[in-house]
Amino acid sequence: MDRMARRSSTTTATASSLLLHLLGLLSIILLHPTTTSSAIRLQKPITTAAASVVVPSFREAPAFRNGGTCTSDDVIHIVMPLDGNYIRGTMAAVLSILQHSTCPENVSFHFLSVHLDPEISSLINSTFPFLKFRAYEFDPTRVRDKISKSIRQALDQPLNYARIYMADILPGDVRRVIYLDSDVVVVDDIAKLWCADLAGEVLAAPEYCHANFTSYFTEAFWSDPALAAAFQGRRPCYFNTGVMVVDVDRWRSGGYTQKVEEWMAVQKQKRIYHLGSS
Repeated sequence: MDRMARRSSTTTATASSLLLHLLGLLSIILLHPTTTSSAIRLQKPITTAAASVVVPSFREAPAFRNGGTCTSDDVIHIVMPLDGNYIRGTMAAVLSILQHSTCPENVSFHFLSVHLDPEISSLINSTFPFLKFRAYEFDPTRVRDKISKSIRQALDQPLNYARIYMADILPGDVRRVIYLDSDVVVVDDIAKLWCADLAGEVLAAPEYCHANFTSYFTEAFWSDPALAAAFQGRRPCYFNTGVMVVDVDRWRSGGYTQKVEEWMAVQKQKRIYHLGSS
């Protein structure tokens, strides 16, 4: 779900300093299929047994070690989707995080996948032998019948919605995470983003408040007084869910997975948003 309309004062931390951190810390780029890094150069491709997806193999990356100021208690939890079709982007994202981190050994990765492919796990292990990571299987049936068609077919894939269910999938002791899409490259220390003050909000993300929401929503939305009232007296904004700092405890206690599902059901029934569920 790449975009989500929301009330800016209640669902994200809106301090301008936080947004500057978000925009300055992360350069979001769509990776070209042939993009490689000098640290993990492409080797002979492999084919996964499960889905006949041809994925590249990479040369082993160097060991990234903690600086002298790091302590073992400062664990940074990063959640990312994992798909063999986009493995180049995932590997580049992981490498960029480790390269720029002061405490790379403190970074713990949580990968969400619709299928736990041992070939992909082996690829990650062989490329990053010292990486702390765990892969979780996301059941696509949880969301498949809730998805409305989007402007791009790739956005209709169940894995694109796995982030909604992070609070259910991750262990209970994971209370805060950074979520990153696999097309993100980090250009500064990820700890700066991890330490962002959420000011009591559920999450922080890059927000955009200059869009014309009149054209985003359908006539079915604007003709329904109960739905149209959602914008009354509010500053309409949306945020990009490809980069988020999430208070998982607050997400769980607030029942936000169910709330998102309810809006997806409305979209499925009435088609209130032109761009689909995304």
